[in-house]
Amino acid sequence: MGVKSYLDFDTALNEFKRYLLQNGHSKNTINSYIRTIQQTLSRKNLKTITQRDLDDIALSLMSKYQLNGNRTRYAALNLFCKKILGKTNLNLTIPTSEIKNKDVLTNEQVEKILDEAKKEGRAVYTVLQTLYDCALRRGEVCSLDIEDVNFETRELYLRNTKTGNSIVSMTSRVSKAIEEYILYERKSIKTSEKALFLNKYEKRIGEHFIRNNLKECTIKAGITKRVYPHMLRASCITHLLNNGINPLIVQRHARHNSFRTTMIYNRPTQQQMKDDIERIFVKKSVLEDKDREKAVFDKYIKGEITVQEAITLLDVMRPKQLKPSSEFPGYS
Repeated sequence: MGVKSYLDFDTALNEFKRYLLQNGHSKNTINSYIRTIQQTLSRKNLKTITQRDLDDIALSLMSKYQLNGNRTRYAALNLFCKKILGKTNLNLTIPTSEIKNKDVLTNEQVEKILDEAKKEGRAVYTVLQTLYDCALRRGEVCSLDIEDVNFETRELYLRNTKTGNSIVSMTSRVSKAIEEYILYERKSIKTSEKALFLNKYEKRIGEHFIRNNLKECTIKAGITKRVYPHMLRASCITHLLNNGINPLIVQRHARHNSFRTTMIYNRPTQQQMKDDIERIFVKKSVLEDKDREKAVFDKYIKGEITVQEAITLLDVMRPKQLKPSSEFPGYS
């Protein structure tokens, strides 16, 4: 099946948007696909487009963007050629996803950021707390309306997200933070304003609101590395997995279509890895003599070791060089 003779670019673009809407693609996907076609094919003759043209476009995209972003762009081009142009022979091979083991925040770092957010006001604190506890994407937080919050069931209703419409559970502290924000800080002259989170101009917050305030709180918390909004979502997923939560429950909370995507986050933080490596490979104890003795007495008082075992341990620890703890009975 060839290109329809009347199909100019604008008509083709409208047909593509119509196709995406009819097939239930999310708002973000539709915008991304349409933008890709506008950027890459607006100056091409759709009637004579060839595989060579697509290959040239792919080379251009590779020079401008990262691999993971181009996966979506290639998919848009392939779908457009197949469904709108009817040219099933035109196709770009979608590259394998590049999985980056990006660092995430520790629990302590997240709490420090949230402590600073509290000082900035209820809006900043509630937005960042919701991002983290509910594992939301920044666009999902910005899109929340007041009617999307169900305090009775402690749930948030998400609409037109990357993975479609869904429901996510709120923690008690998120529920309380949102309720207090609405009662004491949220102000809107426009009674018809539906947005949950408003900026100082009493309009729906944008992604820059989250990015700028998160950056400010990160600096005040004394964290020197770059922290961006999606890192809160990634940190939440990682912390849940690291604390032994059922991966299937984590997948549902993160709203991942693929279980494989969830398991990408099944990794320790950089600091946890450093601590584990230190514990495994460093053979010498960093405890002072008095600290080592206190540790033995504590174990004896708790009933973890006998008197004889305590005496043996204290005798063995008299030399400054401490042997590996696994050699000592009852000391682990």
